[in-house]
Amino acid sequence: MRRISPALFLVLAAFTIPVAVELRTVFGFFGIDLPFIAVVVFEILLLAILIAVYVLGRLSPDDEEGAATP
Repeated sequence: MRRISPALFLVLAAFTIPVAVELRTVFGFFGIDLPFIAVVVFEILLLAILIAVYVLGRLSPDDEEGAATP
């Protein structure tokens, strides 16, 4: 599994904020009124998944570091 660098983690975390905010706009095009709390919950879920992937990548040993080259 490839690790996520700290810089990529910050970029992805920053990218989730406009995605969550514009989700209300997308739902508005279809006539669905999405409450603000739903956007907040969606953003928290996105960040929790991103943090979990980042932390699991840091905890798991990298297969390429211990591999011997022939």
